[in-house]
Amino acid sequence: MLDELRRSSIQALWNHLPDQTYNWPTRVSVIGQSPRQVTPLDIPEAWVAPQLRRLIRPFAQERSGIPNSGPELEIIEHEQYRLVQAEDLRAERFPNTFVCRTCGSFATLKPGTDPGGCPSGHGTLEQLKFAEAHTCGLLREIVPPRCTNGCRAPMQLRNFDVLEVAQWYWRCSRCSARSDRNLIRFCPCRTGRISVTRIPQTSVYYPQQLTVLNPPTRNTYSVLAADGARAAAVGQLLGVVSSGLDALRSATGAAGADALTQVLETCKALGLRPGDPMYEQLVAKATQATASSSHWRDAVDALDWNPETLEIIGDEALALTLAAQSCPLSVDDLIANPPAPGLLPTYTAYKQIFERYHLADVTLLRELPVAYIVAGYTRLSSSALQVTRSGTHATYFKFFPDPHSGRYPMYGKRSETEGLLVRIDPLEVVHWLVDSDVVPDPGVNDALDAQRWLLGVCEPVTDLFNAPEHRITAAVLGLVHSMAHRTMKALAARCGLNIDSLAEYLFPAACAFLVYANTRSEFTLGGIEHVFRFDLADALAELDADPRCVFDPPCQRSFGGACAACLHISEVACQRFNTVLDRNLLFGTLPLPPDAPVGAGGITWRGFWTP
Repeated sequence: MLDELRRSSIQALWNHLPDQTYNWPTRVSVIGQSPRQVTPLDIPEAWVAPQLRRLIRPFAQERSGIPNSGPELEIIEHEQYRLVQAEDLRAERFPNTFVCRTCGSFATLKPGTDPGGCPSGHGTLEQLKFAEAHTCGLLREIVPPRCTNGCRAPMQLRNFDVLEVAQWYWRCSRCSARSDRNLIRFCPCRTGRISVTRIPQTSVYYPQQLTVLNPPTRNTYSVLAADGARAAAVGQLLGVVSSGLDALRSATGAAGADALTQVLETCKALGLRPGDPMYEQLVAKATQATASSSHWRDAVDALDWNPETLEIIGDEALALTLAAQSCPLSVDDLIANPPAPGLLPTYTAYKQIFERYHLADVTLLRELPVAYIVAGYTRLSSSALQVTRSGTHATYFKFFPDPHSGRYPMYGKRSETEGLLVRIDPLEVVHWLVDSDVVPDPGVNDALDAQRWLLGVCEPVTDLFNAPEHRITAAVLGLVHSMAHRTMKALAARCGLNIDSLAEYLFPAACAFLVYANTRSEFTLGGIEHVFRFDLADALAELDADPRCVFDPPCQRSFGGACAACLHISEVACQRFNTVLDRNLLFGTLPLPPDAPVGAGGITWRGFWTP
């Protein structure tokens, strides 16, 4: 039987990919198949390779047992993947197991075969929407055993109306002998027992996805692929390279160390010699450009980073530079050209509230290109290690199948949205660390010196699931992440979007974060721009309006300062799956009760928003 389902490319990306189970409108469970037609996604594969490595590395090394190694990483290193957009949807019925609700008669059919009626005349068989799943990627239909007495009669599934699968059992339809084989068996991969679970549901398919801000096209990638682009972007964080893409091009282009060589070759071709005014002028400019290039490179080299650290933080700095170019509208722009004269006092007040919350700036990004890329999927666990009562199990990263090209497809979609780019004052971050006795006073006096100091002492953040072990890095990441969640909750109350329709992108190395509309639709609502133009002061005033949680004091003292009632949001909106969050960082550590053991408190945080 053939049927048709119409969905947009965004809907297909999140709900209808290969090996993903979902419900068909006829209430039949199906599993996605590889699309017949795909088109190249206009993003160069090399641009997302560093992010892919960081996404896949935890899964690869847990499976291989070797740090930074595994067959999944080799696929990325050898570029055996391609970024595509699905142009059609295909699916087939799954599971093809059917059962009688009355007697438990069980049947496994071929895809598309009509289930027919119960052999005992109890009516039509119903699809049993349960299947076997495992962290190795296994997903298959339930297979009945043979009768223990040697009967070749069909088996019956009994007690399956009970929620606990362990209480289900098989019984022979002829001799009524009960099978001694449990439904929950060992997986063929020999790494643990399978899980018999209802489908479709989230645990059967976790998309492993990337969010790429303002990605270059295949035609414009050459500038960003230039040698030294990441280092130049770090130079922008250090303040030794001017902000913007033009400055980035200049730093990585002919204004670099090769400028003098090119000028000398040009002068030779034109017959210009030393002493000629034109020769001296050209050589002077090239020497100045070379000195400038050497200056910013020396500043970046002084950080003494290894290549991996430079790549990680350089990617973050590049993403921040690209995001900031997305048709920005600053508060200074509003003050210079207010839509109405009566709004000028409102915009002037924005600056005051920025100081109150130690924000360096808040910028509206009106046309923010964003790409969502689903690189693969996992089953039963979204993280590289599944923790259960029986122990821990490695989760396998699964690429999407491709029977034709030999390169694994990664499905994506370019879209355009709006967002708020929030920069935290790095000098206030340093003061907060000092006041909380995390670090001794480094003696920095301005924002640029504070940013340089933070880049020098913090480590890159690579793990999306666990807190960094480095204490300063964990503190800064926790501050940025916790502030991002408070901002999302404040915006959601005013921009007309549910908080699950907002998303975050963190720039911990730059003490910044981006909150953007993650509507997964083909248009931009404009709610964030409305808040920025007319209601930003009131929205920000809610950041510290209520520092409490309904589960305090246990939440703030014992639950890590974050729970579902205060800082947690939906995992589809959170970049880090609700890890590294703590209200103590924002509002200060609660005093310990008198009977608390000595040394139980850990760090006593001075609230970042405490005057």
